[in-house]
Amino acid sequence: MIGVTLAVTAALLGRPSAAWGPLGHHAVGAVADTLLSPGARVEVARLLLDDRDRNGAPSGRTTLADVSLWADEIRGSEADRPRWHYDNMPTCRAIPPRPDWCPRQQCASARIEPLLAVLGDRTRAVRERNEALKWIVHLVGDLHQPLHAADYAQGATLVPVQLAGRPDRTSVTLHGARDVRLVAASLHAGRSLQPSDGALRGLLKGARAATAAMREARAAQWALESNRLARQVALDYPGFRCDGVPTQPVVLSAGYQQRAQRVIRSQLALAGARLAAMLNRVLAGP
Repeated sequence: MIGVTLAVTAALLGRPSAAWGPLGHHAVGAVADTLLSPGARVEVARLLLDDRDRNGAPSGRTTLADVSLWADEIRGSEADRPRWHYDNMPTCRAIPPRPDWCPRQQCASARIEPLLAVLGDRTRAVRERNEALKWIVHLVGDLHQPLHAADYAQGATLVPVQLAGRPDRTSVTLHGARDVRLVAASLHAGRSLQPSDGALRGLLKGARAATAAMREARAAQWALESNRLARQVALDYPGFRCDGVPTQPVVLSAGYQQRAQRVIRSQLALAGARLAAMLNRVLAGP
């Protein structure tokens, strides 16, 4: 769909949006909560026993779903790391063998392993391990949102769209539509921050169906998968051009929305499966 030899036009700078929005991140955490091994579940509970919010006050949060938004909540604080939330991978040129989109290892895929090392080190302070856990929960979700692995138009935050067939035809960004509106439709959530029971069961079924190879893949592979989905699905809208960004809202057809929702459900389920597998591996020891 996208010619890899064409020049990319979008900015290479940071972007303000949060992958999936509250509902999607919560869904990833909820899937992982269910799939934790007994040993990992005990350690997660211990690390979250005295969890703190952005301001250092007791948060009362006790699950992965509960803390999945912490990395967005600290935006603008000293703890914020804006470039950790995405991989600025090229979408209109071939992906180079060296990750030139991740300067000084400041991107989502490069942070996972260092954070896992902190999380798994039981000589570290509980607060340090607690924050590593919260970053991991969030970044696993971020990396499974295709537009968080695509540089076009700052992750499509500059592409205005409208959703066909919706009574509210207010323009939003393509990134925002795939973070919030299409996620809510995928999980039958309405205005709630919770997936419907049926949608959550569907995500769990998808997560449990993931093969061992899929669950154990490393973060660099996740980013490549998301970049491919960005090229083939997310940016497959009428009139897409690598050498320009739409100035008028692009109408996303019912067919586009249905394809997007299938990918959203698949990616949320896979993110939850991978998060659980990762935590089970790192936290299940004595």
